Amino acid sequence: MKINNIKIENFLSIKEAAIDFEDYSNLVHIVGYNHDSKPKGSNGAGKSAVIEAIVFALFGKTLRKTSEKNLTRYDSKGKCKVTITVNDDVIIERTKKPPRLIVTAGGENVTKESIQKTQKHLESFLNTNRNVFLASMVFGQQNSTNFLTASPEEKREIIQSFLSVKDIFKHRGAIKGLKSNSFSEKKIATTLQDECLGSVKKLETEISELNKLKKAAKKYLSPEKVSFVTKYSMSEIKEMEDKRHELDKECSYQEMRLTNLLSEKEKLKAKVKEPSPSCDNCGFVDPEDKVKKILLGDKIHEMSEKIAEKRKEIKDLSAKIDETTVPITSADFDTVEKLINVESSLKVLRAQKRKARKLSKQHADKVAVHQKQYDIMRFWEYAFSENGLIKYVIRNILEFFNERANHYLGVVSSGNISVEFDDSLKDTFYSNGNEIYFDSMSGGEKKRCSLAVTMALNDLLVVTGKERPNLIFFDEIADSLDFEGVKGLYELINLITQDKKLFIITHNDYLNSLIEDEADTFKVIKRNGITKILHN
Repeated sequence: MKINNIKIENFLSIKEAAIDFEDYSNLVHIVGYNHDSKPKGSNGAGKSAVIEAIVFALFGKTLRKTSEKNLTRYDSKGKCKVTITVNDDVIIERTKKPPRLIVTAGGENVTKESIQKTQKHLESFLNTNRNVFLASMVFGQQNSTNFLTASPEEKREIIQSFLSVKDIFKHRGAIKGLKSNSFSEKKIATTLQDECLGSVKKLETEISELNKLKKAAKKYLSPEKVSFVTKYSMSEIKEMEDKRHELDKECSYQEMRLTNLLSEKEKLKAKVKEPSPSCDNCGFVDPEDKVKKILLGDKIHEMSEKIAEKRKEIKDLSAKIDETTVPITSADFDTVEKLINVESSLKVLRAQKRKARKLSKQHADKVAVHQKQYDIMRFWEYAFSENGLIKYVIRNILEFFNERANHYLGVVSSGNISVEFDDSLKDTFYSNGNEIYFDSMSGGEKKRCSLAVTMALNDLLVVTGKERPNLIFFDEIADSLDFEGVKGLYELINLITQDKKLFIITHNDYLNSLIEDEADTFKVIKRNGITKILHN
């Protein structure tokens, strides 16, 4: 990230200031003069106010997280405004009373509907955040973001900020929810499958019992009985036998009548003779007898047809009744009825069993699907955990991070101190080859180590795909350093200023003497509670 310029209004002790960072060389010495203190000195002049203003403009919070009450000048009625230009065409304007954040990029207003959303968009746009900025750009007494004094969790969070992996953590909640849903759905499907399998087992038991009953019934009944009884009921058979009996009686009666008619017909036949045309002596035929003969013939014919129909009906009934020669009892009918009910029940049960098996298969398929989803979500849950992808990524950048930290340690400690960070970001320091604890170091040694790690973090921005900032601020970093320490610091300064601007605040006379001929002077003067900035 390139910081071009900044305008400050009523921020901390600064009433008004405009700074174009491109007007300065790569080494800038910030010098303070506090005329309100006795004796006059540089403390309290507002040397760190510019750094604070930059952090405030970018992230809405100062280095020291100053309260809103103390953020503005006492006579400004809470009004303050800081405007900063970065990357040549991104203008960020942040105010208090009212609180606002306005961002334009390339002349286009990209401000969102809330400060929070605008801030999120801004950090995404600039590919940085407060932790990354402070850990890699600001070193000194005002910055609480000290990597070496941070807890393992805080160190991990700082590195994660550099890696832009925080968004990964956002997925963990969703993944955990999906895993939980998959588990619940699998549990439901498993329960339903078990219920279906239980139904199948129960149905199989019922079917088995009915098959036993069916086998016993068939053993009791012959196939002829079963065949006959399944066609007719006892009442139907009785009806058929009664009907056959009645038909027999009617046929016998009609046959007797037919016999009488035939006898009568014979008598008429003898009595009534048609006269022959060739015989002149034939007698006279009674016309009435002639009619009787004709009618009698018709009646005999009709009766013969009826008797034939009845005999056929009797024959059919006899055939039905005589389908079995085995005696049929009421018990036979009861058994066959049970058998019919068993067959009907078996049909229903088998249909239910097929349905239950089908449902069981469907639920089993769902169980398999949800199990697969659960396994996938469990994998991604681990992948997005602290021990997953993030740990893998951190492990892969540690070699570079260790190399750069030791490179800068070699400069500031003349090669006497080295460090190694493991996968958990636990640091192990060595002094002349012997392990040494950070807490047991002198103040000067601690400062050298912290400075080296800060510069290593700055280099880390390159390999993590972020744009390295063009400004670095050193605030009172020479404190606690001995003569050799200041020489090492000066060597580091020369290294840094090869490709970026370095702003230094220091009270160390020896360091001042080393840089005074090379550095631009950035004067901060405080008088009557108001800080003014004077350029070279």
